[in-house]
Amino acid sequence: MKRKSKENQEKLSPGRRQYLNIKNQYQDCLLLYRMGDFYETFDEDAKILSSVLDIALTARDVGSKNKVPLAGIPYHSLDNSLSKLMDSGLKVAIAEQTSDPKEAKGIVDRAVTRVLTPGTITAPDMLNANEHNFLVSIVIDKDEVDISALDVSTGKFETYFSDLLNLQNEIERLSPKEIIFVKSDKKIIFDYFSNYHLREYMGEVRNVNIARNVILSHFEIENLSQIQLENRKTLLMSVGIILDYINSNYKDYLKNIISLNNIDRSKDMILDFVTLRDLEITKSLTGTNEVNTLYQFMDRTKTPMGARLLRNIILTPSQDLELINDRQNKIQWFNQQHVPLQDLDEKLGRINDIERIINRIFIKNCSVRDLISLYHSLNIIPEIFNLLAESNFSLKTNLKEINDISEYLITSINMDTSSDVGSGEIIKKGFNLDLDDLVEMKFHSNSLILQLEESERKRTQINNLKIRYNRVFGYYIEITKSHLNNIPDNYIRRQTLANAERFYTDELKDLEEKILNADEKINNLEVLIFDQVCDNLSSFKKTLLQLSNEIAMIDSIYSFAKIAYENNWVRPIVSDDKNFEIKDALHPVIDKILGFGTFVPNDLIFENHQNTAIITGANMAGKSTFLRTIAIQFILAQIGSFVPASRCKIGVVDRIFTRTGLTDDISSGKSTFLIEMEETARILRLATNKSFAILDEIGRGTSTYDGLAIAWSILEYINNNPHKQFRTLFATHYHELTDLPNLYKNIINLHVAVKEENNSINFLHRIVEGSSERSYGINVAEIAGIPEEVISQSKILLEKFENNTITTDEGVQMDLFNDNNDEVVEKLKSLDLNTISPIEAINFLNKIKKQID
Repeated sequence: MKRKSKENQEKLSPGRRQYLNIKNQYQDCLLLYRMGDFYETFDEDAKILSSVLDIALTARDVGSKNKVPLAGIPYHSLDNSLSKLMDSGLKVAIAEQTSDPKEAKGIVDRAVTRVLTPGTITAPDMLNANEHNFLVSIVIDKDEVDISALDVSTGKFETYFSDLLNLQNEIERLSPKEIIFVKSDKKIIFDYFSNYHLREYMGEVRNVNIARNVILSHFEIENLSQIQLENRKTLLMSVGIILDYINSNYKDYLKNIISLNNIDRSKDMILDFVTLRDLEITKSLTGTNEVNTLYQFMDRTKTPMGARLLRNIILTPSQDLELINDRQNKIQWFNQQHVPLQDLDEKLGRINDIERIINRIFIKNCSVRDLISLYHSLNIIPEIFNLLAESNFSLKTNLKEINDISEYLITSINMDTSSDVGSGEIIKKGFNLDLDDLVEMKFHSNSLILQLEESERKRTQINNLKIRYNRVFGYYIEITKSHLNNIPDNYIRRQTLANAERFYTDELKDLEEKILNADEKINNLEVLIFDQVCDNLSSFKKTLLQLSNEIAMIDSIYSFAKIAYENNWVRPIVSDDKNFEIKDALHPVIDKILGFGTFVPNDLIFENHQNTAIITGANMAGKSTFLRTIAIQFILAQIGSFVPASRCKIGVVDRIFTRTGLTDDISSGKSTFLIEMEETARILRLATNKSFAILDEIGRGTSTYDGLAIAWSILEYINNNPHKQFRTLFATHYHELTDLPNLYKNIINLHVAVKEENNSINFLHRIVEGSSERSYGINVAEIAGIPEEVISQSKILLEKFENNTITTDEGVQMDLFNDNNDEVVEKLKSLDLNTISPIEAINFLNKIKKQID
């Protein structure tokens, strides 16, 4: 968007020179330049606008026979166009006409009035009401990472300490609309987050001392401890960069940032970024929408604040038993009061986005509609609080203050208007007497003139006295010549006609001035009064934000309660041990998709020190669904929700990991197997003995021997290492792995039940104890529609494989598993399975394979 070529300023038109002067100040922006009824773009900006909005690209002469690219949009389509530009990640500057074209002697004055980026939007039409619109700064120092996240639309400002291994987890959870970074971190940021809107920071915060001063100045404090901020370089840099970025581009938004929360994630369950995708927590597997996600299923909220909080709760399950039980108690109370609370939905549905409204009011970026919405929202609050008077919600909002705010709004604002500020129809009559007089002038000028005319007739006794108006003389009093002897001394002659004289008085001139200037004065005064109303409302910001938080909590927990009540979910018993018992578990989303009552529920019990289940069975039988079902139970239980089961007892987990292959992205040039190994390595490195992992078909991307060796060694590694031994569900087609429970008491075998009859199979989708003897791959292939000729040959070959009787074309039998090699057998017998590492096992098997070959 930067213009590289230099133009001869003297040969350019005045308009072109003005444009270039403004553009040079905003070279990193796409500049929308107001010209009459259009916003125009030029040069490279025009090409970008044309491409993004799919509009015509033309050219314009800018002087000296030079033509430059031109593209424009009508002014009335600005908001719609801005949404598309923000979705494209662009930084947009809007230059408005700042002088009246009718009064301009030369070119119209113009200036940039707004700068927008995806992470700094506040306009409600451009925001997703159900999620935060985070601007994030990331600063990296070796392995340490600090993240600062700001939603300017709500004023929410948080910091997170992380490391490189967990950085992607945090960013995936925050799902920022824009990431700013320093040049030294550019490679890492682009490697990790190329699918986000990225912007290199070019501001003044170059070192930690400048960052510290920016923070101290903004929060008006003397030391960092006053806002509980650690004196850590990367932390101060990330906070300082965001504050400076806002100050440089959106200065008015700075006052919205009144607090900073340092978030401690140590009591949260961490959902790995792969886990979030595999389990479809907030995004579908395609990553494009929320359809058929856990969030969509659980979101029965009625307010935008409630929806945003519910999303955050689902993304940050807790390990805090007190918090979990508190939410469970609230759900239980709701369900015990179900009938009396049936109208709570309707009342919550009448509450608008208080959090974002008060922040728009605070930065003077609100509309009349915002104030009217706030009034109607506050009016319903006492009824909601009254419904919850006997609940276990600790509601601390001062209802008297809420009532005072409502009274102030109804006194100051006309609730029935659809006009804009400055029309004279916004401020309620009686709130400001000067404005009332001006409005009276504007809307009742004829009656005021008639009143004065009648008054003058009585005073002068001239019955045919008339007050009239024309554009040349304005208002005047006209008296016929026969009554000129009766005119008062205060009449000043304005014009002489053949049969009459025209006069004016000081009173008439004052009235004329008031009438003719009423529009301008009304606009100026009403805007001033509206700003004063907003200032007064801003003094209640903390009260209104507290109210917003409490309504969000009520709404989100009530959403959980409605789902639990309607689906007969149970309250899980959540403890700090590693026990696990769940009966009749359902996957709520799949159950809904299939139709309630179709999904086959399943059980899982880990007794004593059991922590690993090896699950065998056919494809299509439901192994993967079972794995995800159990993972979802942990998440629901640890967000404080009830769960879709008949009984559930779990010990909290600190992290959930998944390796399913459902979201492998091979566009990066990595093979599926390499991605599988990288994700598995990540799990083995980060998991603790309090974690939970689902591993689906580990080793399938390589040869059978390699895959089996890796899978076997992984299971041994998990169960031999006391610092690991995390709860694991391991689905596999390697039936050799089912021997492991004979070696490890904490491993159990499970399989998917299949019913065979009349040479066909019926998948029962039930998980039962023991191992599966067959994989039923040919049956699945037959169901999938593989040609009969292939199926028949597959059955013949399978029988020969199983009987070890495959022959070559020459009739020579191939010995598939020749174990007569004494040397190989002796090596295998001497192998210590309890101490060998995964890598050693793979190397050993490779040597054996070469020896056999």
